[in-house]
Amino acid sequence: MKKIALLILAMILITSCNSEEETPERIEIVEPNEPDPAASSFDFSNWKVTVPFDNNNDGSPDEFSPSQINDGGYRNISALDGFMYDDEDGNGIIFYTQFDPNGATTANSSYPRTELRELINPSNSRDNWSLSDGGILKVRMQVLEASDNTGTGSLTKDRFIMAQIHGIIKPSDLARLNLSSDSAPPLLKLQWRDGNLFAYKKTLEDDSLSGDNIITRDSNVWGDISHNFGQVGYDPFDLEIRASTGRLEVIVNGQSHVFQDISLAKWPFDNYFKAGNYIQTTDPAGYSKVKLYSIEVSH
Repeated sequence: MKKIALLILAMILITSCNSEEETPERIEIVEPNEPDPAASSFDFSNWKVTVPFDNNNDGSPDEFSPSQINDGGYRNISALDGFMYDDEDGNGIIFYTQFDPNGATTANSSYPRTELRELINPSNSRDNWSLSDGGILKVRMQVLEASDNTGTGSLTKDRFIMAQIHGIIKPSDLARLNLSSDSAPPLLKLQWRDGNLFAYKKTLEDDSLSGDNIITRDSNVWGDISHNFGQVGYDPFDLEIRASTGRLEVIVNGQSHVFQDISLAKWPFDNYFKAGNYIQTTDPAGYSKVKLYSIEVSH
């Protein structure tokens, strides 16, 4: 009887101890969020984009401001679908352009573009930089597709500009000369031609000209000299442009070419960088697709 009593007591003590044990803490497993595409890291706080259509019917190509496209904002603009959008692999942005007879082009051009335009002051496009200020643009880009050239020229594929330093008449000269337009020639163009990357730099046709005589976009005053960096084809490439007083250095995949002449020393305009896809054709079948991996600018 004594043994039975002891056994019952032991069972009671074991049950009591088990009931006082703490319930193990529940561990919640949190699945990591899917990372945003790499394009979300692009800083467009000083860039607007120009596109080859005029949905607002103001007679000019539509533009979207830095505040609209920065921080991935371009993804929320339905009008940009098919023109500026994330690549499927998530490590860059596609810029697509196709000539449309009913589309829109900028003043002084008959060619369409989907192209970024630098704004050092996002609220004032007439606030730009001089060669004495200097500027450096670094981009990594890739040509994905280009249409066949159906014209009479010798090119197999349609050509297009991927980066520029564009000139603009200074506000002080605009007022002083009573000019109606601040349009100036592009100082530098990086153009893809059948897989080769050419740099075209503006140069004076007559080195003796200076002063107000060269504040013009007249092709009789400003011509082009060029340098061929050779084949980049359809592979990604790195481009760096370094602009300063009297000197332009262009570096493609580590290969450097320096432009340095009196025309640069006399360059009378302010400037801004551009990058993207500016096709040079009026063929309705003409199109090009460019991928931008990264872009960085400093002054």
